[in-house]
Order: sequence, then structure tokens, then C-alpha cells
Amino acid sequence: MTRKLCVFSFSYAPNKKAMLDYLEKIFPREVEMFLFTTKEYAKDFEKCDYKKIKVLENKSNRLTSFFYLRKFCKENSIDRIINIGTLPYEAFPMIFSSIFTKTETLVFHLGNPIECLKVGNIKNRIYAIFEAFFDFTLSLFPKKILLCTKELTNDSKKILFFSKNKIFYLAPTIPTSFFKPLNKQKTRKKLGFKTKDKIIIFAGRVHYLKGSDFLIDAIKNNPDKKFIVIGKIIDKKFLKEKFENIIHIESLSHEELVKYYNISDLCLFPSRLEGLALVPREAMSCSTPAIVLDNKSFESIEKTIKVPAVSKEINRAIDSFFNLSKKQINLISKDSRDFIIKEYDDLVWKDLYVDYILN
Repeated sequence: MTRKLCVFSFSYAPNKKAMLDYLEKIFPREVEMFLFTTKEYAKDFEKCDYKKIKVLENKSNRLTSFFYLRKFCKENSIDRIINIGTLPYEAFPMIFSSIFTKTETLVFHLGNPIECLKVGNIKNRIYAIFEAFFDFTLSLFPKKILLCTKELTNDSKKILFFSKNKIFYLAPTIPTSFFKPLNKQKTRKKLGFKTKDKIIIFAGRVHYLKGSDFLIDAIKNNPDKKFIVIGKIIDKKFLKEKFENIIHIESLSHEELVKYYNISDLCLFPSRLEGLALVPREAMSCSTPAIVLDNKSFESIEKTIKVPAVSKEINRAIDSFFNLSKKQINLISKDSRDFIIKEYDDLVWKDLYVDYILN
């Protein structure tokens, strides 16, 4: 069993923090955990105040980081090293840092390069070809390849047939005791919203791949509803629009995010491409139903309202939802949370995380 585990990351993000929080909670006390990250983001991770994880600041740049990582792993007899971010950026330093040493490499892929080849503009697709090529090459080296969706796992086993025995599905987990239902009306009052408000929430980067064009159209066609948009705006078309029914918040703590999920009637997440797809899962865990696109990224997330990637269909689904009776909406809300608890609760996956990463 692994006694010394090093987690490697080139950047900080809420989903990475969530992953580290989870690993610290479930791994046995005897496992020493280190986080090797860049100088730019070390302070962000240090603020998390981990009890077991030791944050190590990589003083080098990204191009030379593998020299320092390799030295650290050898000097500290690290058993295994694993990434918690996007490939191939983090996989290369890990693999070259551990090759011909006793340190084993585990690759955790949080993206979906296969689906990325099918969507987006020319720039997105060229990048996807680059990523898929290197993913193919990198698959030869790791001890295990851990993938975040069933669909990506099955496709990868077919494409990387020579490595299929080391490819495993490891789902993103949701702490359902944290993302939980609150009293909607009391929470709305605290945040300055009215009982009668019809609220739709979107969380994530406002970007074409996240369905920013569908979001713009939904906001325009539903002037009687309030849209809470949480995330950095990247789509310039969105910035040109003038909306009167939108509240934009660039970032929120997880504690505040739970409140905003709870005051919302519906989560709209029309993303064209997802790996983890945490947003609809978190919203559903708070008993807030979610509308997603009917594509492979959301195939395994049942109990969502799936619609084609067509604005008219998305708006029709929104109308249909708000025309449901209170009893029908309550049933959808309950089914949403029950499904997340059954399929993605962090306790459900605890043993597999321990087994795949440490054994």
C-alpha cells in the first residue's frame, strides 16, 4: 500500500480544492500526503489549512518543474504521484519525473478530449487533436489511468486497447452533507430575493463550450425570470449584451454557492463539453433540478432534464418546468437529490478511491 503520496498541480481551482479536501478526509492517517505546486498557486492551497497535506512550493517554472519534482520524489522516497488537473500539462512533468525511479505515476483525467474533437471552433478542435495525441502517448507510462466519466472510460478502453487493463472509472464525488437543501424562503430573504421570484442559476465560465450562446438566448427569452450567473465572463458577445434580469457574480465560496443553489428554482447548464460536470450534480444535491444538453457529457447523470442543443428546445424546457405543479416540482427535486446521494455521494466512492490510488 502507498505510504507516501505526492499530488501534483500546475494551478488552483475549486474542483482541485474539493478533490484534495476529499483525499485528506478519506485516506488513512499513516499515508503521508504532499502537494507539489507552483509558486503562483501555493498560497491559495496554503489557505485551505490542510491538516495532513504538506504544501510544497515549486520555485521553478513549468518547463523545468519536472527536475525539481523528480529530485523531491527521489529524496523523499515517494511511492506514487498523481495529478488533479488537466492533461497533458501535468502528466508530462509527472511521467518524466518518475521514469526510471521507484515512484509510480497515476494519471487522473478530468477532461474529455474525445468529445472535444466534436465541438467548438477550429482553435478548440486543433487543441483537442493536440491533447488527444499526447494522451495517447502518455497512456503507455502510468501505473493506472483514472477517468471521470463512464463514457470516457469505455471509449478510452476501445481506443487505448493496449492499455485497457490499467484504465479505471473514478467518478467525481459530491459531499451531499455539505451540498444540501436549505429553507428556500428564509435563504432568499437573507440574500435579498422575493418569495415569488422565478430564479434560474448558471455557474461556470461564460464561454462558448459552456453554452454561453444558449445562456444569452435563454436570458433574452425569459424576461420574467431572474438569472444568477456565477463565473468569469469569457464570451465577448455576452459582455456586449445589456440584461435587466441578470445578477452576475464572478466568484463565490462553496459556502455561499450552496445558498445560491438553494434559492434557485432551476439550474441551467447547457455545456457542450464536460469532464467532471460538478455544477449540475451540486445543484441536484441541493434539490435544485437541472437542465443539461442531451450529449455524451451528461449521459450518465440521470434525473436531469435533457434537451437538444437548440435554443428553442431549451426555452421550451424552461417554460414546461415553470408550468409544472408544485407537487410535480417537489418530486423532481427529491428525485434529483436521491439520485446524487445514491450515485455520487463521497462515502459511496470512498473505498474505490482508496483502492485505486493507494493500492
